[in-house]
Amino acid sequence: MKKIILTVLAFLTVLSAGVAVSAEIPRGSLGYSAEDTKAVLQQKNEYNRAYWTLFSLIASSAAYVPDDGVEAVYLKSHGWDFAPNRITDGKTTVHFITGKGIMADGKPLYVIAFRGSADKKDWAADFVTGQVVYGGKTLEESERISGVLPGGTQERAAAEAAARKAGGSTAPKVHKGFNSYVDLTLRMLLTSGSYEFLEQFRREKDAYLLLTGHSLGGAVATITGQRLIDFGFDPNRLRVITFGAPAVGNKAFKQMYGDRLDLIRVTNSEDPVPLTLQAVLRNYRQFGEEVRFQIPRTFNNMNHFLHLYLDAGLKNYYGAFDASVKQGLKQKEPDEQHTAADKPKVLLYVEANGQEKKGRNTDVKTAMELLERFILNEYRDLFPNYIVVRSPLDPYEAMHTHEADYLLQVKFDAVTNQYNNNWFLTVEQTLSDKNGNVLSSCSVSRRTSPLAGNILAAMEVISAQKAELLRKMSWLRDERNN
Repeated sequence: MKKIILTVLAFLTVLSAGVAVSAEIPRGSLGYSAEDTKAVLQQKNEYNRAYWTLFSLIASSAAYVPDDGVEAVYLKSHGWDFAPNRITDGKTTVHFITGKGIMADGKPLYVIAFRGSADKKDWAADFVTGQVVYGGKTLEESERISGVLPGGTQERAAAEAAARKAGGSTAPKVHKGFNSYVDLTLRMLLTSGSYEFLEQFRREKDAYLLLTGHSLGGAVATITGQRLIDFGFDPNRLRVITFGAPAVGNKAFKQMYGDRLDLIRVTNSEDPVPLTLQAVLRNYRQFGEEVRFQIPRTFNNMNHFLHLYLDAGLKNYYGAFDASVKQGLKQKEPDEQHTAADKPKVLLYVEANGQEKKGRNTDVKTAMELLERFILNEYRDLFPNYIVVRSPLDPYEAMHTHEADYLLQVKFDAVTNQYNNNWFLTVEQTLSDKNGNVLSSCSVSRRTSPLAGNILAAMEVISAQKAELLRKMSWLRDERNN
């Protein structure tokens, strides 16, 4: 019987072997060497975990608005083109996006990001806390064992016997609602003659598959990973990264299957959802490697939103990046780059941003430091040849000193609201040629807050500003198209 409760519910070592992949977001992952010391290997693992966690966060967020959402547009600008998928069967509807990138050594990377709870049907699945027996080597067999298809009595008895042999008192079971999402997903991915995504991955023996998702999406990603291993997929080529995901199975499921799946389970210090099922019903258990983000308690009592994870993930990433710089494993974001002798040089002039304004909210100041760094890196990645200069130097004098062809003046600012946590992120940019002629001048602002997602505001602002630059610099359009 369905029970309703009134509550809210190493990969990186293998994946990053070699050098940064062509479709990675800027800054890239770290490669490995047989000469790596234990300390170096540990730092590389920590950095790569933070890097791929941030990538998975953006992909999981893109799954909510896959066509023209801020995150989807951002990923597309860095080489990713995710396809949206929607499958409905009765009361169950699954939303996920699929994408494929190529690593620097030529090995493919497949990604499936599942959407979290976003409508009444999703919440209905979350609230169903009944469990079904887990098992089977094929989709049809697993559906018989779980009771979706008729029969399965012998298979369920065999699962009980296997559990007793392993020292358990009951068969491995998983959440009925989550399992129904997985069944529907795998029916499309494995049995549809017109959908070849997983079969293409299976055939490419050097490819890797990343499964990711937030909340319900993370639960679906976890069970999907387990099912694929049961169905013959190589567990060494499967990785799962989830965010705020509830437990998916009972103690027997954890004991029998938990150790074989490479799972990074990201939670935050104020999110109740990952512990809800086992706290309320006591017949659920979490497994996998937990990465716990610390977030302030000043927001509200519902800190499950993916936007909070995104901002914490960006902070976590830059912390790992800086630690890698100190060990000489990463290069500090360069203030000068020359990679194309036939392209113009841009002087990127960063003006003082007024962060020390009297009364500036401390949380906003901290957020601005991260967002300025993020946005400035986006500018860096736009130009093949650039040099960064900061105020109080004279921008035009610096342009002539460095023999730059263009001057791009950029100013960051934040306008806070004294009555709530909302504030405006503003980026002003002025583009001039070497003769001092102003070619473009514009300012883009977006209202944001911790709950709304500061990094999303930054993505939206820089996307608009980069689009303006591409309109004014035809050579830059040609460079990116190539």
